[in-house]
Amino acid sequence: MEGALIQLNATNLTTSKLESMAILIYESMSISTRNYHSVQHVFDILDHDIRLKDNPIAILAACFHDCIYYHLDGGLTPVQADILKGSFKVEGGKNENDNSNNAITNGEEYQCIYKFFATDRREIKTDETDLLPMVESVFGYSPSQLINITNDGLNEYLSALVAVRQLQDHLPKEILVQIACCIEATIPFRHVDPDTGKTHMDRLYDTIKDTTRDYDLQISDEEIVISVQRACLLSNSDVGNFGSDDRLLFVDNTWSLLPETNESLRNEYVYSVEHFHVALFKMYGFLGHFLQPEMVFHEFRGVPDEKELNQLTKECSNNLAFAKMYVGAKLLAMSVVSALAVLTGGDAPISLFTGDLRPLERRSNKVVSIPTKNQNNCQVKQGKRSSVSDFLNITFCQTPSPPEDFLKKCNQVVYETLEGGRRSKVSFDTKRSPWAALLYAHIGDEALGRISKEHTLYPMTAERAWILLRALPSEPIHFIANSMAQQAISRGAKILHIVSKLEESND
Repeated sequence: MEGALIQLNATNLTTSKLESMAILIYESMSISTRNYHSVQHVFDILDHDIRLKDNPIAILAACFHDCIYYHLDGGLTPVQADILKGSFKVEGGKNENDNSNNAITNGEEYQCIYKFFATDRREIKTDETDLLPMVESVFGYSPSQLINITNDGLNEYLSALVAVRQLQDHLPKEILVQIACCIEATIPFRHVDPDTGKTHMDRLYDTIKDTTRDYDLQISDEEIVISVQRACLLSNSDVGNFGSDDRLLFVDNTWSLLPETNESLRNEYVYSVEHFHVALFKMYGFLGHFLQPEMVFHEFRGVPDEKELNQLTKECSNNLAFAKMYVGAKLLAMSVVSALAVLTGGDAPISLFTGDLRPLERRSNKVVSIPTKNQNNCQVKQGKRSSVSDFLNITFCQTPSPPEDFLKKCNQVVYETLEGGRRSKVSFDTKRSPWAALLYAHIGDEALGRISKEHTLYPMTAERAWILLRALPSEPIHFIANSMAQQAISRGAKILHIVSKLEESND
């Protein structure tokens, strides 16, 4: 950050100010809710594209671009709220000068409700010391517009405002507006405007041009074009893993996002079957249906060039197809677990059925045997349950190997990733997914897609549970059910009874 500011001929820069900005960024991106969007993400996006590594405007934009993640972080910190004064009002009896996220009244604590809005720029425009209206203009907000937490780019807008206010004593407005331009471009996954046919990079060019005119900035049209092209590269780098030719890297990054978008998964050891089920269901819907490759990467007036953009879009399409199958198989396996949970007493902590997710060294390591398919009618043995490292990773009992002919119906890399495991560890899920691998091997790609379309996998009900269990091959269902029965002692008899009923219906 110091090097970038020196390159830009920053004035009045002190070590103390550099320290305070670095601490602000570090603390903002090191909140416990952050996983993927941590400080490391700043370095990742700059390292991803050599064209950005030595660009001082891109470096400063990258440093600040994820400072605010309002819904993920659970609000604003007192320091953030102080920096962002004028961009919000607070409902519930607290005023903007109260910098705490909670307030006390009559001995009771209540949560603040922030309302973010654009100023009436006709009134504030004459205040040359406040660059808030200029940042609003870069983001294309109308005067007095209510800025919603979702869909309006709130996080990027607030991050840009933090950047501009932190840097305004050191850099001219012409540089600040280009930093804000870069941060605005990182609002992801936007469609082409159906009315005008313009991309969001085209619209960003228009707003920067309007801002330059309205705020008397000394920026030429050529400089505006270069600014938007730089912003486009930063935006593409921000979602760079979508364009990777490394499928496992893409899956690892996808999995690191899950606890950010699903609060329950941050409770590493106590989240329920339904919590993980809905997380997979949402991820499958997003990657498999909502997100289109052309929404991910963008260009502006030849940057990046057509060849590079086509390659990024191609890899993005391949990654989304891969993720759809991987997440789809995981979702189907979790739907089976959810079905058996619903039919035997309802939702419960996932560890009841799979074992403890805590690291091995923090608990005892007792091993028990699991019934095989031919032991469906056996009584569940009373005794100590296995741990998740023993249980899901099957260190004591091999998952039945599917016939080789079955695997011809599958994407081999998807199957190997499910069976062998992702590269990176996460606290809420095991790397290997043997149940999902077994199901996927038995049904293949075509049936996986068909079942996902024909069956309502979430929310799970008793009726849907029976329909799903009867629609799937018996061997993987028997194995999963018997494994769950051995682990969930309190529900073992009920689970085995379901297995018996499924066998009767197949006869």
